[in-house]
Amino acid sequence: MRCSEWGRGLVMMSVLAGSGVAAGPAPALPEPGLRDEAVRIEERALLEARPDWLQIQEPAAAQWARELGALEALKPPSWMAPSASGLSEPEPPSWTVTVLASRALGEAQLRELLAMAADRPEVRIVWRGVAPGESLGAFLRWIQTPLRAALANREAEAVPRLELDPRPFQNPLVELVPTLIVTDGDGTELARVSGLSDPDWILTQVRQGRRGDLGVRGPTVAVSEPDLIAELQRRLAGIDWAAERAAARARYWERATLIERPTAEQPRERRLDLTLEAQADVHLPDGTRVIRAGARVDPLAIRPFRQRLFVFDATDPRQVADVARRGAASRAEGRLPLYLATRLDRAAGWDGYRAVQTALGDPLYLLTPDVAQRFQIERVPARVEARGDTLVVVEWPPEG
Repeated sequence: MRCSEWGRGLVMMSVLAGSGVAAGPAPALPEPGLRDEAVRIEERALLEARPDWLQIQEPAAAQWARELGALEALKPPSWMAPSASGLSEPEPPSWTVTVLASRALGEAQLRELLAMAADRPEVRIVWRGVAPGESLGAFLRWIQTPLRAALANREAEAVPRLELDPRPFQNPLVELVPTLIVTDGDGTELARVSGLSDPDWILTQVRQGRRGDLGVRGPTVAVSEPDLIAELQRRLAGIDWAAERAAARARYWERATLIERPTAEQPRERRLDLTLEAQADVHLPDGTRVIRAGARVDPLAIRPFRQRLFVFDATDPRQVADVARRGAASRAEGRLPLYLATRLDRAAGWDGYRAVQTALGDPLYLLTPDVAQRFQIERVPARVEARGDTLVVVEWPPEG
């Protein structure tokens, strides 16, 4: 509908409504006087100039758009905008508040720090080290007391971030606590302050643009723990490593696992079946089946057993001499001997071990549980060898 048509229709509707004419299938025409008045009103509406407030203000509208765009660009980030409650939104999630602490603060203040940090994932509490002469385990046991008190009646998920890290104390050197340090997502320091344990103050300062060392704002105490790295270096420098190695070597035979077996009283020979049966199909990565379920594989058919195993009690001089003689004969036959001991003189230590090796003229090993089970070693001395496609275990009473 054109503007003139719309105006004419509006005027006619007004006139008809004012005339009290009822709607119906065949309404009566209005009186001639009313009709003429309606025409005059329509003509004035169409011919007279529109008021200024109805004119299209195109230049002004363009200017308003430019100004609104400039204001939008100047809007602060969302984390600085006031919330509905009138308080500022939390700081960017990449900010971290490091609270430098020490047990010199006292248990009451430490409990307050731990309780505060339990509800704030952006806060971590850091110690420079442990007390002089204290072990790491002792430090962990000590921190449990204030930690349990701070977390009493808290949710199980509310756990503060606690760290042992001397680096935040080093550059610049921090000797007074509590000290708060705010860093960004890249670990760059934004601001620090000493004497305060509530991070809200320093976070407010950083949000307002303040940077650097904001000074001492409350009571402080001297850090009582030494630098962890320096303390470790000092302790390591005082260790006699030669003595430690000697002590470790001496303790080896005290802790070595020995699989003892009784001495054979009569000759005995047993045959072993090492055949393996596949319990399921075995496939290559491309799906090719290489072994079907139920297939039997004899390891001796794949790799011949050309050695002779001699298993004996190295604390029995008779067995040592007998095995040494039989091993030398095996070597002469072209069968390499391998010596496994079930017992050794723990008190003799490495000297006793070297003495047995000298008597054998070959390296000496300890019998391991898997070898003892695989070859069913029951009594000693014993010899394990292959005969054709069969593995044989021979036991005999020691001679001499």
